[in-house]
Amino acid sequence: MEIEKYRTIEATLDLANDYVPPIRLNAGDMNGRILKFNVTDGGEDVDDLNGLSARLTWNRDPSDPSSGGGWRNMSAQTNTDNASRMRQVTFTTPVPQALLQQAGERTVLGLDIEDADGNTIASRNIPIFIEPSRLNPRASEIADPLKDLHDTLDQAQTLVNTATLTLGTVTTLVPSKKATGSMTGTGWQRKLNLSIPRGSKISQLTATALDEETPTVSTSSDSNGDMIVALGLPRGKQGPQGEPGPKGDPGDASNVPIATDTVAGIVKSGYDIRVLSDGTLSLRDSRWYSQIGISDSPFNIATVFTYRGMGIYYDPLVTFTPNMYYNSNSVTGPIEVQALSDDYQFTNDTPKMTRHAIPMLASTTDFANGMTWVEVRITPIKLSTNVTIEFYRDATTQTTYNLCINDSVNQELRSPSFTCLLDDVREVR
Repeated sequence: MEIEKYRTIEATLDLANDYVPPIRLNAGDMNGRILKFNVTDGGEDVDDLNGLSARLTWNRDPSDPSSGGGWRNMSAQTNTDNASRMRQVTFTTPVPQALLQQAGERTVLGLDIEDADGNTIASRNIPIFIEPSRLNPRASEIADPLKDLHDTLDQAQTLVNTATLTLGTVTTLVPSKKATGSMTGTGWQRKLNLSIPRGSKISQLTATALDEETPTVSTSSDSNGDMIVALGLPRGKQGPQGEPGPKGDPGDASNVPIATDTVAGIVKSGYDIRVLSDGTLSLRDSRWYSQIGISDSPFNIATVFTYRGMGIYYDPLVTFTPNMYYNSNSVTGPIEVQALSDDYQFTNDTPKMTRHAIPMLASTTDFANGMTWVEVRITPIKLSTNVTIEFYRDATTQTTYNLCINDSVNQELRSPSFTCLLDDVREVR
């Protein structure tokens, strides 16, 4: 069953004097019943509303001069939703609550139709019977059935009382951005976050001297929306000429060029050259490296850097001296030792050879008095500070290098130092 059909009280009017049976209502309705009047024209279809409007009118007792009655406008539409399939003009309205409250034993209602010219056609009076409401809200026994309604109202009031809207974060934007807002939280507790552009400021101010007398001002905006101001200011008048002073040395008024290998000019000190207080050019010092007395190294190292130009490349002259504190009397290559400070590194691995005589004790040698030849091959380790050292009796035969040997009377004999000139060292900056 459709609820609209259940609640609708329907009547058809073909003539203004058509009889309509009494209508029965209940005072307990709250916009529950719908009154529907279908209007035809002498039993014929009504093609259109043609400006027709209608209102529902009623009166508690038309015979009582003090009873003014009441009225309500009705909704109009055309339809064919009827058994005869005849096009009808239909006027509908919910039963007014005022009608139910004012009704008495002589209450009547009717339909007043007004055409496009303002003429009103009133139907016959239709008797209505108002049955009393079955629920009396004022009665004590109805209190419990209304408790749910009261509890619901109390809950709604609690929600309203506990609802909160607090201010969250406020972010300052540049003037070119638009203000934004967002809500966070759930239910009736919410937080408002805002992003608000700040006021515009002057981000750049420039001034230009003008030859004309009229000042100028131009403005623009940067990417943040801040203002850029450019001022054009007239030049002041030239003041009087001052008294002449003593003339200085005019000097050389020509532009002095930078010196090259073929052109004389200004010479600047480079990274490796400094200028002393009296104007003298000198090379930087501290171009050396040493390593002495380390017990786990067979040699003490003394390195002097020879300058090759541009303050970057050098040829190191390295002297290897046997270390008296080394924990062994002999060394067999290859061994690796540090020959440069950490500020430098070798750029190639070309080996260098050197040859020297060392004292030997109680052995058959090529020299009298315990002397023998030893060849040393020194090979730089590329991109490092170290070299490897190998010892040979000839070009192919490895031999032991004696760092120090004690004679029969415990007099210490020391092997000689040997020096080798290496090349292609680069300063690391």
